[in-house]
Amino acid sequence: MAHHKSAIKRIRRNNSANVRNSQYLSSVRTAVKKFRLAVIAAGEGKGEKEQVRPLFVSAQSMLAKAATKGILHRNNVSRKIGRLSAMLRSAEAGEVAQANVKSTKKSAAVRRAEANQAATLAASEAATKTAAKKAIAAKKVIPGAAAPAAAKTTTKAKKK
Repeated sequence: MAHHKSAIKRIRRNNSANVRNSQYLSSVRTAVKKFRLAVIAAGEGKGEKEQVRPLFVSAQSMLAKAATKGILHRNNVSRKIGRLSAMLRSAEAGEVAQANVKSTKKSAAVRRAEANQAATLAASEAATKTAAKKAIAAKKVIPGAAAPAAAKTTTKAKKK
């Protein structure tokens, strides 16, 4: 517990700001959720396409105000607005938007595992090709022909 008068005031201010910010953030999330639901409904043909744009405008303005007030980071808000505008474009084009599916990036471990699997597959394909070439070469050996070792010695003799 704080002992100084200024520290006590700071705790009181932080608590009131936390309550205010969490309430505003909740309303922002609600506006974004309403927009997403409207986009899904418009894409499936259940809702009106004309309802989508006003919901986008309200969600966008609330997100921008949250960035201005410092509740959300401006890059975070910019990313969210960009995704919402992409959903708006797809809804206005009559496409079914992927509003309920978050785009997830593969983790580094998953990417490494896929790369290792691809490398293993490529190595096994190369090994089978090499084995096939050796089998074909073994079938082409003509009986009575000079051995490859003898051919090597003759090439050395020619060089001298």
